[in-house]
Amino acid sequence: MYISILKMAAIFGIVSVWADKALSDGKVTLIEATALVTELAEVIGIPTDIQVPESLPDSEQEAEVPASFDKINPDLKKEP
Repeated sequence: MYISILKMAAIFGIVSVWADKALSDGKVTLIEATALVTELAEVIGIPTDIQVPESLPDSEQEAEVPASFDKINPDLKKEP
């Protein structure tokens, strides 16, 4: 795959602008990461169809861990 110098400059610009916005709070959300991937794919010419829900669960909520998790790594202890 050949990427021209102009496309590389566009990619650098997109990543630079994205990093300024996304990393300003010290966290990268799924929506921000998806926006970056979509923009980069557009410049390179890769068709995408990515759909992200408008609202995602709060990162403060604990994810539900399957019961089989303990069998995978029994040394890992859950903190209260």
